[in-house]
Amino acid sequence: MRLTPILAPGYNPDLHFLVAGGVLLSWKTGANKLAVERSTLASTLVVSTTGAISISNGFSGFWREGALRTVVGLTYRNKSDNYWGVGYQAGLRPFTSDSTTEYHRKWLQFNPLVLGRIAPNLFVGGSFDFNKTVASDINPRMSADQTFRRFGRRNANVGLGFALQFDSRDVTVNAWRGSYLGLSGTFYGSYLGGDNGYQIFQADYRRYHPLGRPGRILAWQLKARIGTGDVPWAELPLLGTVYDLRGYLDGRFRDRSTLFGLVEYRHTFLRSSGRLSRHGFVTWIGGGTLGRDPAHFRGFLPNAGLGYRFELQPRSNIRMDFGVGRHAHGVYFNFTEAF
Repeated sequence: MRLTPILAPGYNPDLHFLVAGGVLLSWKTGANKLAVERSTLASTLVVSTTGAISISNGFSGFWREGALRTVVGLTYRNKSDNYWGVGYQAGLRPFTSDSTTEYHRKWLQFNPLVLGRIAPNLFVGGSFDFNKTVASDINPRMSADQTFRRFGRRNANVGLGFALQFDSRDVTVNAWRGSYLGLSGTFYGSYLGGDNGYQIFQADYRRYHPLGRPGRILAWQLKARIGTGDVPWAELPLLGTVYDLRGYLDGRFRDRSTLFGLVEYRHTFLRSSGRLSRHGFVTWIGGGTLGRDPAHFRGFLPNAGLGYRFELQPRSNIRMDFGVGRHAHGVYFNFTEAF
């Protein structure tokens, strides 16, 4: 078992200057103690100069020699947020947040996923999701927005879902080789105690290809999220988060459906002895689009960036990324890779 604390300053376009503190706990389960894959628990507390507080907890467990997997997220945010409206055109003006887009949001999410292996590299399972938004200090832009007026300041949603995954990655949190294809659907409804009835479907393909020596990886991802039904404004799929098009302000681009693709080169430096060091960098390029459904995708959001990597524990990195987009840029600090 390994326990590593961390305390570091940071900056991102959403929270501005911040201090992030957290711990990374990892261990191996089962009889095969030589396995590379480790169960992990990452907990982070972020406090920013804007007065924002963000608490994130992510658990990934591997049981029965990897035949059973559990992934659990628990997140709470209390911060100033931004809402431009729905769609590509709504996010084009203004380029940065101001009094016309800012509001205050309290958000809570709990989303466990359990997967069981049914064939080599093939997993099937079920998920649960609870999310709640309470918005206040509403700006005039939001007050006049039809989608916001329809769903209001408060929303609590409960959903049950399925997941099908093909996963041949050597390590899930920092793959050097292999492929991942995930298909999922989550169904929200009042019959589960939520306020809204809607569905979110997701397709996520990733590939990791080694380039010569260990520590040089070409990775790419193509991901789509499609919403149907009465998706509330606070849970519409976003583009421009810490896990996709890094550089855009969180909340600027949202719609019922999104699609993005990224290609990323990952490089770990060598020590003088020829062994891999704990330091590395990444660079990426990609872009995305959005619309009410895949037949009505509109606009293109370009994205590129450069990042620093430090191996906090074996095959588990912390990252600092600088991303740029259309009239946008940002710096990010986070545990684990973006994908």
